[in-house]
Amino acid sequence: MMKRLFWFVLGAFAGVFGVRYAKNKARVAAEQLTPGQIAADVLEGAVKLAQQGMEIVRNLRKDEEVIHFESESVTVTQNQN
Repeated sequence: MMKRLFWFVLGAFAGVFGVRYAKNKARVAAEQLTPGQIAADVLEGAVKLAQQGMEIVRNLRKDEEVIHFESESVTVTQNQN
């Protein structure tokens, strides 16, 4: 009987502290979700995306092969740089 009571009380304490912990984490997360912070995160992501896009374009321009589209056919020539 005492074992069961011990484990029941231990589980109740764990449940109370678990709920308290979850509430605190949810409150902190809600405080961080302001419209200004969301806008800043979106802007930061857009800047990173633009930088990656520019990096891709730079790498493509450095590529040794340049594709020239002439009328309906495609020819591949070596870059003379």
